[in-house]
Amino acid sequence: MKPFQRSTWLILLQCCVIVTVYQLATCLAEEQSVQGHSQTGTHQPESQDSETLHIQRQQCTNSIHGIPGVPGIPGSPGPMGPPGLKGQDGLVGLKGNKGDPGPKGDGQQGQKGTQGSPGQKGDKGNPGQKGEGQNGQKGVQGKPGPKGDRGDPGHKGSTGQNGPTGPRGPPGQHGPPGQQGQKGDKGQAREIPNVSRMAFSVARTSQLGPVSEHTAVIYDKVYANVGNAYDASIGKFTCSVSGVYFFMFSSLRAITSSNLLMCLMKNDTQLPCVYLKFSPQRIYGSASNSVIIDLQPGDEVWVRLYNGNSLYSNIDDFVTFTGYLLYETS
Repeated sequence: MKPFQRSTWLILLQCCVIVTVYQLATCLAEEQSVQGHSQTGTHQPESQDSETLHIQRQQCTNSIHGIPGVPGIPGSPGPMGPPGLKGQDGLVGLKGNKGDPGPKGDGQQGQKGTQGSPGQKGDKGNPGQKGEGQNGQKGVQGKPGPKGDRGDPGHKGSTGQNGPTGPRGPPGQHGPPGQQGQKGDKGQAREIPNVSRMAFSVARTSQLGPVSEHTAVIYDKVYANVGNAYDASIGKFTCSVSGVYFFMFSSLRAITSSNLLMCLMKNDTQLPCVYLKFSPQRIYGSASNSVIIDLQPGDEVWVRLYNGNSLYSNIDDFVTFTGYLLYETS
């Protein structure tokens, strides 16, 4: 709706309110005038006053309650006014005076009672009587028993096996050279005895061990066996001619093997040995040793592999055993 039409409706509504208020005020004034006449005792009768008052009230009512007009269109809300100013804080009230202390009570403190006298100490009781039992007599000490017979001596234990030979110590320092001795007498010429032909050379072509007990190494490949003193079935050389002999043996340890400990044997006597400790950093390890010994007929020379050790070889014949007679002895 246009602003002009809305302002027109507002003006009409205000005019209606003013007329209605004016009529109401007029009716109230007339009613008060009639009531004033009745109270002052004028010449009009009482019934006529009541009727006149009723008619005037009816007219006022009709004039006030006219035909209701068409409700006006509500106007748009006006803009919100600015907030009011904050009022000033009120004055702080004065602090009241401290009241006078009340009077002290009239009660008196009670007197302390007298301490009671200590009680008398009781009499000491009589000691109990000692028992009438007598001490027992000391028993007679027994005599020592007879000494037992001496037991039979135990059987002598079997001799343990020889342990492995320890590593060879470092050589000592050379001593100072001695003084040159006097030249000896010229010796007599010695006839060279007729040396018997005695020699052998063998090899092993397969691995052996680890073994669970001391084992004689058997060499399955024979290069030479002059004099037939070497028995390939048992791996032993048996002396048939007294004399001085030379023996040599070689060995090889592989990474797949355990430790290697081998010794040359004369019958049951241990001669020079070789030892190679297992090492995962070294794929192979080889060692050899030799000896010159005096043999008598029937002596056996062989190679022993010790318990828990293993020996490596293949078709390349890394493991060998050789011996021969140097010269005969009487």
